Amino acid sequence: MEKNTVQNMSADIVVVGGGGAGLPAAIAARQNGVKHVIVLEKADIVGGNARIAHALFAVDSRAQKEQGISYDPDTMFSDRMDESEWTIDPQLTRELINRSKDVIRWLEDRGMMCDHVFAMSGSESFENSPDAPKVFHCLNAPTDQERALGPVMIPRLEQECLDLGVTILTGIAGKRLCLAEDGSICGLMAEKDGQEFRIDTKCVIIATGGFAENQELLNRYMSVPVAPGELFSNGLPQMTGDGHLMAEQVDATDRQASVGLIGPCHYPWSMSLNLMVRRPHVLMVNRDGERFIGYPRKGTSNALSRQPGKICYALLDESILRDTLEKRESLGGGEEEMGDHGAWFDHLVEDFAKENGTEAACIADSLEEIARFIGADPQTLENTVARYNELCDKGYDEDYLKDPQYMLPLRTPPYYAILGRQAVDSTMGGIRINHEMEAVNSKGQRVEGLYAVGDDAGGFLSIAYKYPGQALTFAIYSGLIAGKNAANHIKTL
Repeated sequence: MEKNTVQNMSADIVVVGGGGAGLPAAIAARQNGVKHVIVLEKADIVGGNARIAHALFAVDSRAQKEQGISYDPDTMFSDRMDESEWTIDPQLTRELINRSKDVIRWLEDRGMMCDHVFAMSGSESFENSPDAPKVFHCLNAPTDQERALGPVMIPRLEQECLDLGVTILTGIAGKRLCLAEDGSICGLMAEKDGQEFRIDTKCVIIATGGFAENQELLNRYMSVPVAPGELFSNGLPQMTGDGHLMAEQVDATDRQASVGLIGPCHYPWSMSLNLMVRRPHVLMVNRDGERFIGYPRKGTSNALSRQPGKICYALLDESILRDTLEKRESLGGGEEEMGDHGAWFDHLVEDFAKENGTEAACIADSLEEIARFIGADPQTLENTVARYNELCDKGYDEDYLKDPQYMLPLRTPPYYAILGRQAVDSTMGGIRINHEMEAVNSKGQRVEGLYAVGDDAGGFLSIAYKYPGQALTFAIYSGLIAGKNAANHIKTL
């Protein structure tokens, strides 16, 4: 990798961000004849969110055909538009769905065979649900960790960039666009160790990975603001919205960004308790010891927005724990995969013991002790459990209509409590683009020489995230499109 420098530079194209969108963009630009491409990466290593990505979405892929898996692209397009209520770009959505198989093929041409295909629509989906089509692709390996695509993909794409002569500079952040009198791109101000320098260029591709670590931007786009420390981030510290702020310079941002909330989550602690906190068998209460939800198929993360501290606690007793361990029943594709096909059950008791007494979990002989752990009034929690047990005995949840098969009373000590937190998985959108990945201002005019890709680009991903892996597929797809179009733009200058 080229040694970092802070002297003024020049390039045909500057890609700001070296992740799952930025690296494909750089590859595509070089393969389409651009001589000098620079990738700026704010972190010390490239990869961004894609380095920790598990799998990607595709329809009509080679692996699906070989395994007899079929899902109609027309049906998926209609469903995507309906679930987003047409807040997303229909042309962009149509093209991504139809060309998702090409993204898979592009990776397979580079030796990454995405043969493991399964259904995973998030933690709240169950097997055989129409909401969970088998469109999630990753590597074929014995364990969930080994199947993750990101850790394999990023080093290979980085090496391909270097082989093609792309200059990759790490530890350098893109800060501001430089604009010519006609509003076109003429350069970029970058920063290393507090020192700014300029890169002369006619083309910038923004691929900075969103703004999950920018409190001000999060609260701008979230319906319920969060206080510092309330929201656990599953993203990376460098995702501070640098690309979004650049796009604001040219009036190319909009209000259609989405904050991808997930939860309840038990991050950053054990996987076994993370899976247990999401199971429908538990009694879910807030910090005040009050029940606030049954077990919806989706939307639990949104319900947490209205709870004190944006947290909750999953409660169970010894009977529920033993029933869980005896049945070893995986409830959905996500639990099956993340739990390594039931291996997580073997660690559940041990992990409870490890976290007992910390802020993350508690084992107690009485509900009064559980109440003290979560900070609730003991009588309030006693009343909540008594009401819940009464509904369990009736076999009908007249409060929240929880499925009767998961209505299990808590009467057998010891009792267990697991902390569940609201988390942001990533942010999606915020920069207005057209289907060529060109940045577009509020008047509908393209900003000459500026492109946005991946999580920065608006118009495709929405808060309704029914089909998993879309973010990574869109990152690669948008990067390839932007790199090619940026190369064509350079040729016209």
